[in-house]
Amino acid sequence: MKSTRFITEGAVLLAIYSVLLLMITYVPFLSLILTFLMPLPFIVFSLKYSIKESLLLCCVAIGITMVITSATVIPSTLMFSTIGIALGYLIKNERSKGEILITSTFLYLIHIVLIYLLAKTLFNMDIVKDMMNSMTDAIEKSKEMYSSLGVKPNQNGLDDLLAVIKLIPTLFPTLLLMFSFTLAFLTQLVTFPLIKRFGYKTPKFKPFREFRLPAGFMWFFLIVMIISFFKLKQGSFFNVAVINVTYVLQVLVIVQGYASIFYFSYLKQFSKAVPIIIMIASLIIQPLIYIVLLIGIVSIGIFNRRIN
Repeated sequence: MKSTRFITEGAVLLAIYSVLLLMITYVPFLSLILTFLMPLPFIVFSLKYSIKESLLLCCVAIGITMVITSATVIPSTLMFSTIGIALGYLIKNERSKGEILITSTFLYLIHIVLIYLLAKTLFNMDIVKDMMNSMTDAIEKSKEMYSSLGVKPNQNGLDDLLAVIKLIPTLFPTLLLMFSFTLAFLTQLVTFPLIKRFGYKTPKFKPFREFRLPAGFMWFFLIVMIISFFKLKQGSFFNVAVINVTYVLQVLVIVQGYASIFYFSYLKQFSKAVPIIIMIASLIIQPLIYIVLLIGIVSIGIFNRRIN
């Protein structure tokens, strides 16, 4: 009886995955939404069955992928299936939403790095180089378009943009981490409500205002910032590592700053729109982001926020 149910449910979920895979492969404009749904069949299966049985489903999914698409799509199926199995396992064991988010972020990161290395090794595709060339070509074409219209482009702005593009290889690890986090967050955002509809209990995030970095984080942040002021050898491993760690830490402190703004707004019983407007304004008006960064630093180093 159990084996019959196992085969039936596995076949149904594999059929759903196959349809999603065909849609994401042959209908590109749907891929933006469907990408976050791809782990769902494996999450549902992992919630009902053991890791061993879930891995068997993963192997069958890889075989189906080869039949209905091509071998080049196998890494994607491997990524979606393993992440889905891990999410199902963590939900079944009642792990916190934060722990699930961190785990899925690093799983996405590992798979994306492996896909990047495979593309570079087997197909001689350098995603970073292609991205830089595409962005540089877009800037050159925009300059030509402005010239044809008789409009003088903002050269300072274009130079700043080119400088940012040149930073892409250095900041590539940070960009991959941020991309992986975004994928993990959106996967939870899309799949968890559906899992809940299937009758499974899903964890909830604490209110954003309760986000707080540990006090010891401040010392680590200060040490890295001090090291970054020293002149390091350009392009060296240590230099690249310090730059990437600095950016990641700054993002975390900015998040801390926003959380502090939300917390203060909560204490003062302001409208929920107030901190949201402040957040949007700081993202649009760049100098304001430094104020948020300062608020984050102060809130870590001085204030010990508590929810009463």
